[in-house]
Amino acid sequence: MTKPLPALGLVIGVIATYGALLVASYTAFRLVMRIQMFSSKSSMLPWLALLVLIAAVLGVLMIVPSIGAGVTTGSGLLLTVVALVTMLLPMRQSFDFVKLFQLPGSKLGGTYMMYDGSLILLGIPLLLVGIRRWALDAKLARLPQGQLQDTFPSQTQQWGGYPGQQPYQPPQHPGQQQPPQYPGQQPPR
Repeated sequence: MTKPLPALGLVIGVIATYGALLVASYTAFRLVMRIQMFSSKSSMLPWLALLVLIAAVLGVLMIVPSIGAGVTTGSGLLLTVVALVTMLLPMRQSFDFVKLFQLPGSKLGGTYMMYDGSLILLGIPLLLVGIRRWALDAKLARLPQGQLQDTFPSQTQQWGGYPGQQPYQPPQHPGQQQPPQYPGQQPPR
């Protein structure tokens, strides 16, 4: 098991999410413009592919065992803070703040996705999942290597039953002998 590095993951998560917001806001704007102009589907595919690529890169960073908890927490933290700041600031300051998430040299105000509340809808669950995973990784990192197997005990399952299920025991009457019961065997009727 590799040693978790959640603090490094937090920094990577914030930076990667900032980059993803930059590119995604521009890409989403271009994609919406193509849809509204009824362009051919072939002119929309590169923009859609770029959005899928951005999501895939963030997803791969989040599943890396050593930094995934930090990346998830950092991503959720940035999305939540950006959404709250955008919604709570007065309009003029909010427009100025959103310009931080425009590609340099771009005259497109392609950051409308920051105003509809979707970032907070994504940010808070990512933040909570990241914090929980960070705590679990820290707990598992403190355990000695041999004790890791004792943390998650395996339950043996009997054939024909469910884990923890006791085999059927028919009521016994005095003087009546019962045949031996085997797991999964039906009692005589």
